[in-house]
Amino acid sequence: MKSAYFIPTNRKIERCANSYIKEIVYAKENYSLDIPFIVVETNDFDFVKENHKVLANLKKQYPNVEIIHMTTDIQKKYFDKLFEGIESGEQIKNIFTNTESNYGTTMNKISLLTCSLGAEAFHRRDSDTCLIFDEMSDVRNVYPIEYELKYLGKRIKELADKGISVPNEVNKDKEITVVGGNYFGEWNLDVKDFARKSFEIIYKLYELLGFEKDSIKEICDEAFRFDVQFEDRDKLTLVTSVNDGLNPDCGNVAVYKLFEYLPNVPGKNTLAADYFMFDTATALGLPSLHHTRTVFHEYHSERFEFERKNRYWYGVAKFADYFNNYGTIYNDNINDEFSSEKKLISEPIMNMLKESISEFENLSKDERIDRIKQIASQVLIPFDESYGKIGENLLKNVEGYINEADDDYKKHIMLLDNWNSIISKAKTIDIRKFIGGFNE
Repeated sequence: MKSAYFIPTNRKIERCANSYIKEIVYAKENYSLDIPFIVVETNDFDFVKENHKVLANLKKQYPNVEIIHMTTDIQKKYFDKLFEGIESGEQIKNIFTNTESNYGTTMNKISLLTCSLGAEAFHRRDSDTCLIFDEMSDVRNVYPIEYELKYLGKRIKELADKGISVPNEVNKDKEITVVGGNYFGEWNLDVKDFARKSFEIIYKLYELLGFEKDSIKEICDEAFRFDVQFEDRDKLTLVTSVNDGLNPDCGNVAVYKLFEYLPNVPGKNTLAADYFMFDTATALGLPSLHHTRTVFHEYHSERFEFERKNRYWYGVAKFADYFNNYGTIYNDNINDEFSSEKKLISEPIMNMLKESISEFENLSKDERIDRIKQIASQVLIPFDESYGKIGENLLKNVEGYINEADDDYKKHIMLLDNWNSIISKAKTIDIRKFIGGFNE
């Protein structure tokens, strides 16, 4: 299995790149694998030049590692070529060349670049994380990539043979398409502000976000703990539910083949839109494999910065609409309905997804608007004056968020309609021709 290793970024990369290059060296020394190391820029801000210097230095330190810096100008040339002759190509290209925050599109970019590197799988780490032992000197030098390389593409029955618990309802002949873990470090400070006052506020928020009521307390109590102690242990768990708290984080994950079938929702500033691929697979009986090799997530300032927090809660509002709508797809019968399909993601499954998403425009707009209004009026405004201003701003813009979400979903259908031909075209393009090796 050939794979590629990605760090998407909208910030300086010195810390994360110097940390994660060690995983590439580990794979080389222990598995004799040459895995390309790719940094994908979101924008062309001044720090991109600094990032390039960091990668140039790494190339000198590790001359046998293929290091690629995908700047936005290189990406534009690549996407110009990729979408040439594709139906709706110009519209789709605009999705990929837009430099606004878009979590789903970031994951979709990685998917296409993986194909154009001749790989079947990708490893993803985020630029505000690093290997846990680079932050905490008293823990073992362990690498998430070890489990990713060991288990991606393997049959689930191989887990059972190793003594890992596999629920009876899981088809043991299925392949493992997602392997990942979580973060250790500071959890979301906005949520922490509310937790300091009462977890009941967080439970209410998660209910409005669309999580199953019976799972909310368990998910939140596990995810949001004060003074959590690092547990240096190795444990593997199959994730069989969309509402499982052990779903891997997108910044500590590897994916095999699945991305060739399922593009994520290109939701403008929509938190967690990059989980669509994982959630859909899980609902279809393709569980993720969760490991306990966390990566360290950087601490961010507790200062209340209105613009940053306002953008965050705009992302929460978009997520509430996305997850409540897409959550209607992941019912208990979806796996039973498609359990006989031999292909990883078959045409009937794709048709079901497109039909379900196209029905969102028929949902009650009043209900969708009211949900976001409740986040503002029941969570933000009662909390304090600062968060109250964020809530008031949500109320002013709520209809715009819903209209924007409708546009996101239409774009998602367009991607689903054309993804097969896009992936096929991506496999014919050699990304290295656009960069000429490392672009000094």
